[in-house]
Amino acid sequence: MVSDQTEVDGTEIHDAVHHTLSIQEKSIATLQDTETVAEITRVAEVISEEDGQVVISGIGKSGDVGKKVSSTFNSIGVSSHFIHPVEALHGDLGAISSEDVVVLISNSGNTDEMVELLQFLRPFDATTVAITSDPESKLATRADYHINTKIEEEGAVVELVPMASATVTMVIGDCIANALMADRDFSKQEYGHFHPGGTIGKRLLLTVEDLLYENIPKTRPADTLAQVALKISEGGKGIAVIQDDEKHVKGILADGDIRRLIESGSDFHNVVAEEVMITDPITTSVDTAAIRALEIIEESNISQLVVTDDSNRFLGVVHIHDIMERGLTR
Repeated sequence: MVSDQTEVDGTEIHDAVHHTLSIQEKSIATLQDTETVAEITRVAEVISEEDGQVVISGIGKSGDVGKKVSSTFNSIGVSSHFIHPVEALHGDLGAISSEDVVVLISNSGNTDEMVELLQFLRPFDATTVAITSDPESKLATRADYHINTKIEEEGAVVELVPMASATVTMVIGDCIANALMADRDFSKQEYGHFHPGGTIGKRLLLTVEDLLYENIPKTRPADTLAQVALKISEGGKGIAVIQDDEKHVKGILADGDIRRLIESGSDFHNVVAEEVMITDPITTSVDTAAIRALEIIEESNISQLVVTDDSNRFLGVVHIHDIMERGLTR
């Protein structure tokens, strides 16, 4: 069968890819000049100083970028929402207040819908920011603040397709987000509170306390190895924790230790736990991050950690399987 598809020149494809990467790299590098950094910094300061939300608007690809930037802001605790310029002019302006910062994204800076939106924002007395590639455009000259993307070419085979302008605008949004995080001393724990779902949230928020298994039968120093083996089986976590009367941890014996003692011919009815137990077990606290507990377990080549309080009293164990069942891996 003869194919109707036209053969594609591999060299042209390679050149197109290389050209795209080259233009994108050049466009991002241009943002590092002193003037642009100062513009971005000032906008970040303005957002930090205001008490309202960051409202972002754009149309087409600029709108798509705006939605991503708004989402990033929300994930770091900067309240934000996206508003479509047409919807804004048909009732959604009611969501804007004088304490808000409204970011208007348009590569040309002269998009009719965006210019019209800026005009009707005036009565709301909100702070306005324009992100464009033309400092002489309507948005750039009429907004309170302007960030110049300095895009001269998109890098697309068909130059009308937004590419570099979208990338650079997204980078500007990330720069502002990073500046706000630095200004607010934003931490991993705070990010976790805004992102509790999925693996990211679990890595940041899940602690040993959430996974603590407490139903480990108490093993005393004078218990025989036969009794220890029985308690390991009853506990279901492959470990016996030897404790004194006040629950202070004296040592441990794991199922692997029991197997080795069997192989060595130990008398299970006369040898007691305190004679063969591991007296310096690795322990952790309930407030240890679960991902850190997993790291300790894997680095130490063990299956579980003994969890104690500040006085070395036994609280429970955390097992590698319980951690990994929550979807955590290193």
